[in-house]
Amino acid sequence: MYEINVALNGQHFFATHERSIVSERKLKEVYKVFKEKFPETEGYEISVTYWTKSGREINTEELEA
Repeated sequence: MYEINVALNGQHFFATHERSIVSERKLKEVYKVFKEKFPETEGYEISVTYWTKSGREINTEELEA
């Protein structure tokens, strides 16, 4: 999952939700729009983070023991 964070004049402005950008193709598409809409010349800074999650299935029979 990708997250785009936008800061304005060094302060957090907003960030995308973890479900918003789930592929590299979508990241490139959204990032291009953000670069246009939130220019550095107006005090915006954009950063991108790739997050990973992992999980494991729990045997429910063990919960009943």
